[in-house]
Amino acid sequence: MKRLIIECGVAETRAALLIDDVIWKFWFGSARGDEASDTFPRAGRRFAGRVKAVDNGLDAAFVDLGDGRDAFLALKKSNQDHCIDGALIEVEIKAPPRQSKGAALKFIGALKDGEPGRLPPFQDAAVEAAETIGGDADEFLIDDGAALRALQAAGFENARHEAHPVSLFEKHEADQEFEAAFERAVPLSGGGRLIIDEAHALTAIDVDTGGLTASSPARLREKIAFAAAEESMRQVSLRNIGGHIVIDFPDIPSDAGRRRFQAHLKKTLARLDGAGAASFSRSNLYSLTAPHHALSLLDRFTEKADAEPIAGRRFTRDAAAKMAVAALERRLRAEPSKRFRLTAGADIRDRLSKNEKWLDRLTQRHGPRFDIFHDSQLGDRLFDLAQQ
Repeated sequence: MKRLIIECGVAETRAALLIDDVIWKFWFGSARGDEASDTFPRAGRRFAGRVKAVDNGLDAAFVDLGDGRDAFLALKKSNQDHCIDGALIEVEIKAPPRQSKGAALKFIGALKDGEPGRLPPFQDAAVEAAETIGGDADEFLIDDGAALRALQAAGFENARHEAHPVSLFEKHEADQEFEAAFERAVPLSGGGRLIIDEAHALTAIDVDTGGLTASSPARLREKIAFAAAEESMRQVSLRNIGGHIVIDFPDIPSDAGRRRFQAHLKKTLARLDGAGAASFSRSNLYSLTAPHHALSLLDRFTEKADAEPIAGRRFTRDAAAKMAVAALERRLRAEPSKRFRLTAGADIRDRLSKNEKWLDRLTQRHGPRFDIFHDSQLGDRLFDLAQQ
């Protein structure tokens, strides 16, 4: 059973794909009405780009898309004449950026005028969420009537409106899964845990048995390996990890056990869309590739810093502000007769001041039942929410 939930917030549209009531995938986009401002370089989107430099040694051009990172365009006979310093060109995203690396591009054609940035058409955020991660879902649940009509017009006849005081993400525990997706350690059912490390070249997943003991160690290792196979694939999908992935599963000593595990591993791999090149190395490391169509959660929502959510990373200003607005919106929706006070750090306050439309939408939906305050003693990207 596949179910897609779509939550249309005032600052962000969020979606989560559930398979048998377990969350396997997230999607995040602009609020409905703000689609033109969603400049994330997802695979398939088209941009106007300014050629910043041509490297003849690499046979490549570095292109400014307006997102602060230089994208990479391989030079070919078909595009060399158009890719000169300062030229404005139309490109399509082949692969999105990853950590410090820019997006990989496909050349579409030359442009006469304009500035770097995303090009139309701009698809309705709810429809894009449904088409991106929920195409074959058995059911679509959405919390906005206008978005429901947009989904139905796009051919999603199995979509229905669900109005509830509790948000869809909260009701289906998607908020908890999202927060846990930034943790390095993931507990496994029955014991043990996964240790997940995203790096430039690859993502490494270690299966840590945690010093577990049992009367039958071989059977215990097989049990943990089975659980690790299922959870590894789910975490790769959940965190939107793409590229080369290496997993260090526990050794299973018996031939029969290894055959059972490999059959199970093949079954779980089939649930990871687009996965390929899967095999065991001579050192018994399992290697696979996953498509890289959009930024991983870690790349999209965090940046380098000696802070939370994990060592060496912290949430971006934009992510922190949207989290604060989403938390306020949840309380306003759940308790329609009460008033709330959002106290925010400097970075969140500045982000909200530049996006007053988020607060205007909150007022339109829930009335003027909130106040926003700044606290200089609060961390720049922290907030506090209290009933007044």
